[in-house]
Amino acid sequence: MRFQAEDTPDEKLGKLEQMLSQYRLPLEESVQLFAPLFSLPLPEDRYPALNLSPQRQRQKTLETIVAILLELAAHQPVLFILEDLHWTDPSTLELLNLVLDQTPTAALFALFTCRPYFQPIWSHKSYLSEVAVHRLSQPQIERMITQVAGGKTLPHAVMQQIVEKTDGVPLFVEEITKSLLESGQLKAVDGHYELTGALSALAIPATLQDALMARLDRLVSAKGIAQLAAVIGRQFAYDLLSTVSQLDEATLQRELGRLVEAEIVYQRGLPPQSTYVFKHALIQDAAYQSLLKSTRQHYHQHIAQVLEVQFSEIAEAQPELLAHHYTEASLYEQAVSYWHRAGQRAHERSAHVKAIRYLNNGLAILQTLPERAACR
Repeated sequence: MRFQAEDTPDEKLGKLEQMLSQYRLPLEESVQLFAPLFSLPLPEDRYPALNLSPQRQRQKTLETIVAILLELAAHQPVLFILEDLHWTDPSTLELLNLVLDQTPTAALFALFTCRPYFQPIWSHKSYLSEVAVHRLSQPQIERMITQVAGGKTLPHAVMQQIVEKTDGVPLFVEEITKSLLESGQLKAVDGHYELTGALSALAIPATLQDALMARLDRLVSAKGIAQLAAVIGRQFAYDLLSTVSQLDEATLQRELGRLVEAEIVYQRGLPPQSTYVFKHALIQDAAYQSLLKSTRQHYHQHIAQVLEVQFSEIAEAQPELLAHHYTEASLYEQAVSYWHRAGQRAHERSAHVKAIRYLNNGLAILQTLPERAACR
């Protein structure tokens, strides 16, 4: 939608109308389907209420999203990629099922990635192919190490230790190689690297967690930004991080630049409209777990309060986000209130599985409140 923080609700509605007008859709109906997703109020004189049940409105919304994809595919081939399908919510799975029903007749290529334990409901359709990605072989690991090292080869003994320790896991291969290159224990000589000391003195991280933490530790002050960002989430916006961190813009942009340079996070757009995403969920988790519990709770509380006061549109649209932060901050009264709001909002959209989960989260906290009070 290209919404800006300073946009008024009317301006956001105008952008929504402009976007939807590009497609062969009944504009009045489609605006009323999409506006609630952005928590946008609709003027009753222009948009009289749809006479649809919540279930039918939800179904029509999903069908309209599919119609937009098909409209795009009618003009040029569309590549639709969705990663980490194992974390997908029920509403998105329902949408994907509708999308896949259309792929045999549309110029649409859908590529989904997931962990082996995820069992999709559409696996037996003839036009779908499943590709199992196995652990890397030793020659593949060695080629990957050389590629990460900028085309320069590492000493054979070092390569062998990386092969043995990483067990063919690509992320571990990449991170342990980068960790060694940044350690100062290897130096570039012509087209290869040489050890600066004895092989026995080479500190090769034993686990992926160790490799990730070694890289974060070497970033010094940027590590603190990564930790704070990890509390916000896998993806985070520059304006929110700036407000929460209270750093001046020059310092924050410099430290974020170091994280981007080190490929800890990827950047989209330019500050202050930029957003960032941790390269992998495990990197975010490593940064998050490296914080003391008391520090994590403080960060969660501060983020929730900033969202509540200064980013009210997010608090309105995503109450489950504030519920999560207040829960992790051990501020249970506020958490229960927001879990209740999130459950109500999901129920209004007929996202019943989500509503049940959100309300159960709130109930679980309520059931433990007497116990927590006794402990205090």
